[in-house]
Amino acid sequence: MKHLFITVLSFLVFSGTAFGQVSTVPALRIDTPNTAASDIVADVNGERITRSTLAAECLQLHGADELQELINKTLIRLECERQNITITAEEINAEVLRMAQTFDMSSEDWLKVLERERGISPEQYRNDIIWRILALGKLAGPHLSISNAELQTEYERNYGAAVQLRQIVLASKADADAVLAEVQQHPETFASIAKNRSVDPGSQPYGGMIRPIRRHSFHPHIEKILFEMKPGDISPVIEYPQGYFTIYLCEGHLRPVDIDIAAVTEQLKIRIRDAKLRQIADEVFMDLQKNAKVLVVFGNPALYNQYPGVAALLNGQIISQQELADLCVQKHGKEALNDMINRRLVEQACRRANIIISDRDIDTEIREMAEKHLSPMPNGEPNVDLWLRRAMEETGLSIPMYRKNVVVPVLALKRLTHPLIQVTNEEIMMAYEANYGRKVQCLAIFFRAQDQRRAMEVWQLANQQRTEENFGDLAVKYSFDFESRQGRGMIPPIARYCGHPELEAAAFSLKPEELSHIIQVEDSLVILYCISHIDPLPVKIEEVKDELHTHIFEKKQQIIISRYFERLLKEAVFANYLTGESQNPALEKAMQDETSLQR
Repeated sequence: MKHLFITVLSFLVFSGTAFGQVSTVPALRIDTPNTAASDIVADVNGERITRSTLAAECLQLHGADELQELINKTLIRLECERQNITITAEEINAEVLRMAQTFDMSSEDWLKVLERERGISPEQYRNDIIWRILALGKLAGPHLSISNAELQTEYERNYGAAVQLRQIVLASKADADAVLAEVQQHPETFASIAKNRSVDPGSQPYGGMIRPIRRHSFHPHIEKILFEMKPGDISPVIEYPQGYFTIYLCEGHLRPVDIDIAAVTEQLKIRIRDAKLRQIADEVFMDLQKNAKVLVVFGNPALYNQYPGVAALLNGQIISQQELADLCVQKHGKEALNDMINRRLVEQACRRANIIISDRDIDTEIREMAEKHLSPMPNGEPNVDLWLRRAMEETGLSIPMYRKNVVVPVLALKRLTHPLIQVTNEEIMMAYEANYGRKVQCLAIFFRAQDQRRAMEVWQLANQQRTEENFGDLAVKYSFDFESRQGRGMIPPIARYCGHPELEAAAFSLKPEELSHIIQVEDSLVILYCISHIDPLPVKIEEVKDELHTHIFEKKQQIIISRYFERLLKEAVFANYLTGESQNPALEKAMQDETSLQR
């Protein structure tokens, strides 16, 4: 139910900052009670949303993308018909079972997981995804032949000899070179250094230990180096294309798994076939598309009158807009309807408050956001076009839908909550102190809350030699926070009202070269080393009062908008017939009261 609200909050964060009638994009249609019950998909405080309205919304949001998918599926279907290829229900069921068994599940459980975690309905999975896999497999035919050499390679990749390794991953070549020199001199420290200084979260907690590497499963030139290493050998620094640097320690070599290739041949063939199928899918599509004649009507106003009700023509065959709309509703209807219900709640609140949002209001909001967050154009005007492009990338919406589904709700919620927001002089003074007042520059070492013994040991080491250099060395070696570790303990200056009173109190009590006690900050333990106290900036509060007021107002606005929408949702009477969700607070309270009386 909160999908729209999450989008709106994301926009508020993205913009630093939906519902009256808008002339360019009509408000949601409110249907009369005579509307056929089968066409009703939701009821929001007595106002109905119809399936046709939902279909129109889904078409606007997803029609272009889903049309391409529909064209691709139709191309495959037509080619299957031309070659007399059929996909039976038994084949589909068998493939679903095979996929489920790869995750040690039954077909029923696998389908439930897909629907719950990926939003893919069983019907969509069978008729679109599995059907497509099987159809492409049959069309690919000869391309899926498997040679003995390929079979042997796959066998070695899964069951062959392996090398067991530890790794230390660093973010820079300089760090990697320094660590390499250190572990070459003291190989016994490799696991400890991996645990405390490696930037790879997967292996770092395990002292750098990674899964055994088999042949044909890694970068070939790196694989050659690793398999030539002997137990105890340390590799040179290896740079990866992704920009990180790795040092390996060979723990030993593992013998091949004791299993005959004949026993796993069918399983290996399935893996090879699946990999090949993924690889040649694009080639199959390209071959089909070369000879296909496609006329896309959807989204082309010039063709609408000529081809009424048509979304596309594929080799003369009609793909109707109704077919496209049904597909969009099937795949995206639940999510889109949740957003429509949420927008309807905000729209109703605006009507009650006599709030109307015009095109000019929308343009002004977009202009202000561009002005606030982007550099102006050479003529000094806000770069609205660039802002809209970024907003489209952020939301995945077209400009009209972005205006309707994001900007209008944002404006509406801002206007609805504006009277509820007050900024006090005390809050302005606190913000002034936080931004322009005295600060303390410290170094810090961070530990996880459960590492109390380690924190005490490090505190004692720091206390024995209270120097910036020693503390920095300890931060590099022991701090679990990446930034403080990379910066030798350096953190941003600590100010008054920083949001962590315990950290602030400790920092301001320190003198230069003094060490704090171990401080509990949320789920972390922190040790501070004071470098210096920084004098306040020579800025008078009158000079920045308006700026601070705006900043505080916007922070409060985000919080109050969240609470306001939660209240709208909590008080709403609604029924979502696609998901089966419903709510009637008054009725629920009456039932609770009756239950209490019966007790």
